[in-house]
Amino acid sequence: MATKKIPNTDALKIIEESIKAGTPVQLTVRGNSMSPLLMDGVDVVRLRPFIPSELKPGVIIIFRYKERFVLHRIIHVSLPDSQQKSEAIITTKGDAMTKTETITFADVIAVADVPEHTSLNKVYRQLVLLFYKVRGYLIRSVTFK
Repeated sequence: MATKKIPNTDALKIIEESIKAGTPVQLTVRGNSMSPLLMDGVDVVRLRPFIPSELKPGVIIIFRYKERFVLHRIIHVSLPDSQQKSEAIITTKGDAMTKTETITFADVIAVADVPEHTSLNKVYRQLVLLFYKVRGYLIRSVTFK
């Protein structure tokens, strides 16, 4: 069977429509922002519909951010202030990142169920992450003349 590649924007629209219809979707992780928990091209997450009460610190979600889709962990939820009629705000961050994102509940597409890892697998993932950090540092510090 031949595989067909479609642009990410089209794939993400299909994923979002499936989630809205109540159908969970499996997605291979792209990028290393959630390393070492989730590794690029290796791990598969199950995206599923959610209820707002599930959105709390520690939960991994996929959401819209600056015209793209991002899979990061919730680190803080600010509930709306009924006096000021403000909107609930969610702060997210990739496990391997320092920068955070601020979104609203409306930006959330799905909750991600992630695979369980053994202790040995966790150590391996930490070593791989360390290797890539050292490799990146060495590449940046080498100057070509």
